[in-house]
Amino acid sequence: MYTVVPVPLLAAAVSAGFPSPAAAYAEKPLIVDDWLWPQRASCQFVPFGADGRTYLIIDQSLRPVAGDRLWSTEAEELLSWPCGPVPEVDTGVVVAATVRLYRRRVDPGVAPQSIHEWLIRRPYASYLIRTEGRSMTDHDIHHGSLLVVDRSCGLHDGDIVIAGCADGFLVKQYRAKPGRLVSGNPQYPDVILKSAPEYDLDGVVIASLTRHRGAE
Repeated sequence: MYTVVPVPLLAAAVSAGFPSPAAAYAEKPLIVDDWLWPQRASCQFVPFGADGRTYLIIDQSLRPVAGDRLWSTEAEELLSWPCGPVPEVDTGVVVAATVRLYRRRVDPGVAPQSIHEWLIRRPYASYLIRTEGRSMTDHDIHHGSLLVVDRSCGLHDGDIVIAGCADGFLVKQYRAKPGRLVSGNPQYPDVILKSAPEYDLDGVVIASLTRHRGAE
């Protein structure tokens, strides 16, 4: 029998746009599985794409509705519902959520015992935080995504990071030369760290989790 250690979910949201005032304190402990796939009896966890960094949670109990993304073993890309002029129910399986990795993990298979333990290796140095805004969509971080953050990771060029200042938090990509925080949307400017010393790098984002059905 194993024990899963919940990690803090911050009440503040991290801005994937521009900073907004927010209090940085833990709202409640959370186990990722409870948020990501509460109906796990009908779900599968499948790898998607060639880079080994994206996973889908597909839910066979869901009937597709307009706007859903569908996964099919016969299609190389996700399908959008409706998939044609006369949609068929068996076109594919509804994608309930996606997981995008920024630090590699071993493939957990279709029925992992704990997504929480797979993603969070240092629970006492980790926290979870929701995102607001759309400046990181090129990195599969969307409005309402949940980020897994590790404060004990070494910092590498290209990491997705949390940066904090007096006004709140930002999620950006860290680039070393020159030191800057880069957005994942061309509509948002970069932050040059030399001219913005108020920003402190607080942790490395391990993964972003996005629910497409059953969101709060």
